[in-house]
Amino acid sequence: MALSRLFDISQRSMVTYQRSMDVASNNIANAGNPDYRRQRAIVSTEKTQQNAGITWGSGIKIDDVQRVRNSLTENQIINNNQSKSFFERSSVLLGQIENIYTEPSELGLSSMLGQFLSSWSELSANPTSSALRGSVAYSAQNLAAKVNEVNEGFQIVKSSIYYEFQDKVAEVNDILSSLQSVNRQISEAKAIGQNANDLMDKRDTFVDNLSKLVNITVNYESDETVSISIGGVFAVNKGSFTKFEVSNTEGNIAMVSQNGGKVAKLTKGEMGALIDTFTKKIPAYQEKLNSIVNQLVESVNDIHKTGYTNGNPPTMGSSFFEGYDGRELKVSANILNDYNNIAASGDGTSGNGDIAIKIFEIGEANVLNGAKLIDVYSTLISEVGSQKQNADRMNEASSMVLEQLNNQKDSYSAVSIDEEMMNVMKYQKAYEASAKLISMADEMLDTLINMV
Repeated sequence: MALSRLFDISQRSMVTYQRSMDVASNNIANAGNPDYRRQRAIVSTEKTQQNAGITWGSGIKIDDVQRVRNSLTENQIINNNQSKSFFERSSVLLGQIENIYTEPSELGLSSMLGQFLSSWSELSANPTSSALRGSVAYSAQNLAAKVNEVNEGFQIVKSSIYYEFQDKVAEVNDILSSLQSVNRQISEAKAIGQNANDLMDKRDTFVDNLSKLVNITVNYESDETVSISIGGVFAVNKGSFTKFEVSNTEGNIAMVSQNGGKVAKLTKGEMGALIDTFTKKIPAYQEKLNSIVNQLVESVNDIHKTGYTNGNPPTMGSSFFEGYDGRELKVSANILNDYNNIAASGDGTSGNGDIAIKIFEIGEANVLNGAKLIDVYSTLISEVGSQKQNADRMNEASSMVLEQLNNQKDSYSAVSIDEEMMNVMKYQKAYEASAKLISMADEMLDTLINMV
């Protein structure tokens, strides 16, 4: 009968608008939650009914409660997270390397090298001076100490990177474990028709955090779970996840799977920056510094061994520097024990300073790949500074793009309290109207009963 249909339509309407108010209220409650995507109730008209050629509507129903999101924008955010994190971390690490050189300053290697060579020029004017000989030895020790300090600085940065990399691998494993768990919960909820919006918010937060650490490829499955690979290696799906560990072989660090030892090729994210600095940048800087120091040691020693000491009688000079092993530079103990063993004379006479002049002139000679030692060193310093500036620029550009993308995301997914309050009032009015319909139908039913 018509009255029963009125009761049914009104009841369905009340349930629909009550649930719609619940959704809007939940949105308002989560307005301050940065991981929350606003939700909306998807409503539709109930299936129409027909009898004896007459068709009538059956009211309204709620089909689903969906998250409001723009998948394209969120995928772009994931990609840009990887780039921004890489350049941001690279900038910090390159800044630490710049600090190792302490350039330009009187404590920098260029200044120490200049002082060392200048001390030979001063000695050439008075080769028998004990004070000037002491100055040569002192400046040589300062130069060696600075070389050793720079090399030690490299090792400190590398050690810091290594321990940070270990922590990041543990963080990746924690995220993957959490993702696998939430994947399973989403799949189970979907299988029995439950709403999994809050779980999917958690899932997206884990994916977002992971994208800041490493380069990832994300696939969204039909049941709203995700499958992710890291650097070409399977990482997680709803059934399992890969546990990674640190590999440190031949001076290179990597993240490898515990079962199978597959290497994840990390090229982006914070961990990509750590690997790039540890395995590429620092070794390249060390190699260039070593080439400069080795050439200096070779040139000074070769010339010094052709000279004569200030002994009585003079003897042929020996190596001024001990062999350089790529980490530590030392002045020969023979020189430090007796400054008279500094071979400044070219012919053995006390007033001759030819060898001292030749050693001084090393600084002006194109002895390393057709260039002066100081010029090669300046190029190295400029390279570090240039890479730091490039990382800063790319970080700034990535930050601007990411900010725009997050603004786009918020325009879709963030909660507008004003809008949700209006929705609550709209649904409340509709709910009250539906309640009045039930009241009217009840009165009509009473009237009909009383008429019998």
